[in-house]
Amino acid sequence: MKWNWRSIFMVAGLGLGVGLVAPSCVVRAQVRPAYIVDQEPPAPQYETPASRIGFLWVQGNWEWRHNQWKWHRGHWVRVRAGQQYTAGRWERRGSRWHFVRGRWVAGGAGRPAVRDHRKPAPAPGPVVRDHRKPAPGPVVRDHRKPAPAAYPVVAPPAPRYQTPGAKAGFVWIRGHYQWRGGAYAWTKGHWERAKAAKVWVPGKWAAQGGRWVWSPGHWAAAPARRRNEVVPARRGRPR
Repeated sequence: MKWNWRSIFMVAGLGLGVGLVAPSCVVRAQVRPAYIVDQEPPAPQYETPASRIGFLWVQGNWEWRHNQWKWHRGHWVRVRAGQQYTAGRWERRGSRWHFVRGRWVAGGAGRPAVRDHRKPAPAPGPVVRDHRKPAPGPVVRDHRKPAPAAYPVVAPPAPRYQTPGAKAGFVWIRGHYQWRGGAYAWTKGHWERAKAAKVWVPGKWAAQGGRWVWSPGHWAAAPARRRNEVVPARRGRPR
């Protein structure tokens, strides 16, 4: 094989070009984070940046790079009307951990839904009650305190007679004592519209079988000459 000066210069030029270009052509492949790992991620590093109008802060998350956990810090994203951002999270599925990327979902006001990345998402199912706590039951009263008596065994106090005056077309219903919560309580009198051919019979207390029983007042038929009158509870003038 014969070599001439042109061939020698061409070979030398190619060698020099390769030597100059080769170092600059070295491309380093970017290592992507793994989204399925066998090791549980550490506790998340929650960040609390200052508020920013029109934006919401998405918390950072752990990434598996170069066979170790690397923290990827949070960032701001612009709020989307009528949508809510669900932050990315690690979920345990069987014996491995899977990363679920954050995404926008319909509803809400643009606030991020952040959950503890160390805990898997709860599976839907029936609500299970904690059997360590007793089931709710009836309300138990404190037996150290006596229960209020259902009825009085002593006579009521003397009634408080009132003189409201006259009111055309109305009848004054006198006040009386009532048994409330184990004690006598006074109920004020009031006006009621008169009824034709009726008279008001006031209520009264009466002793029956060792206790006092209240008979409420009522309207009763009356002779024409006694219409719209009040039948006194007892004879004699009130004190």
